[in-house]
Amino acid sequence: MAFLDTVNTITRKTIVPGMVDQVFKSGPTMAYIKRNCLAKYAGGPSWQENFLYGMLDVQAYNPGDTFDIIQQQIFTGGTVTPRYYNVPVPALIEKVKLEMAGPEAVFNYVDTLMQTAALTMSAKLATDIFRHGQTGSTTGDRTKYINGLAEALNDGDVAATGDTVATGPFIEHYATYLTLTRNDANIGTAINSPITAAQGYVAGYVNGAISYPILEQAYNSVVYGTEAPDLIVTTNKGMSLIKMAFHAQQRYEGTTADFGFQGVKFNGATIFQDRYAPGGDLVSAPEAAKLGRGTSGSAEMAAGETIWFLNTKYIRFYLSTDSLFGFGFTGFLPAQDNSLVVGHYKFAGNMTVQAPRLMRVLWGIT
Repeated sequence: MAFLDTVNTITRKTIVPGMVDQVFKSGPTMAYIKRNCLAKYAGGPSWQENFLYGMLDVQAYNPGDTFDIIQQQIFTGGTVTPRYYNVPVPALIEKVKLEMAGPEAVFNYVDTLMQTAALTMSAKLATDIFRHGQTGSTTGDRTKYINGLAEALNDGDVAATGDTVATGPFIEHYATYLTLTRNDANIGTAINSPITAAQGYVAGYVNGAISYPILEQAYNSVVYGTEAPDLIVTTNKGMSLIKMAFHAQQRYEGTTADFGFQGVKFNGATIFQDRYAPGGDLVSAPEAAKLGRGTSGSAEMAAGETIWFLNTKYIRFYLSTDSLFGFGFTGFLPAQDNSLVVGHYKFAGNMTVQAPRLMRVLWGIT
């Protein structure tokens, strides 16, 4: 259909190249990740993410002593697989060919469709970076989705932490991360999050109001030498609770990220409010259902807000280098038995956390 060739040329060459930035505009966390954590996925069924988790043996000795020279494993790798997302973009032939006749009208119509597709993709990815990509006992099979922060910043062991199904940020405990087993004696210290009783200064489950001691201790529990969180993410309500606790009379703000998002500083780390972070009912029920977003007090997560302490140096958001799967568009094709034409807006990639023990999450904040 010749008229679709013209529309597809406009869409692919003029509109779609700007859609990548539009995808990352939906939330400040996604914008920050784009600026600091974007990595290339060049293709293949999988790739490896490496973890350095151990130290070599250091020994005090007297002259003439023998040394233990057994080779020790100090790094390992987890296998990452690409995850795929698709947004169908339907249009009516009558709209494209007749009602929106003329280059400018067609451009405006198609541009509106593509902007909506980009924002839809953005909202879904902005939600899923906080979730998981495994099979959960409560949340079901999510192996089609990206491996988000919920599984990375998780202890994997109910007994070790005293957590119950009522107190987890997503009511799940993940014994593995990527293809690594958390309780493996060789790699446990590398991929266990500091929520564990042995490593965390304060419990991840706040179950009450946020306070300066809780925020300060949670931040410092993931400070190792010069390594410290550079980004703290909370919900819109969580930001209000932080402000009410520390800045009842004054507000100190500055533009600290792309696209005009506002943040405040805590120990040098920027605090963002992100409406897609898990927490209270800040989105409508239909939107929450479409995005697969758990809401406060639902079966998905414990009641209250969340605060995420992130060291973004060790976060990788992989985006396909392919022109179609790196937020590309298939072009419109005629559908069957009706006057619709349909195109598909696509993403392929994944998200990884190389050092979960340098990050943590607090939940149950009311």
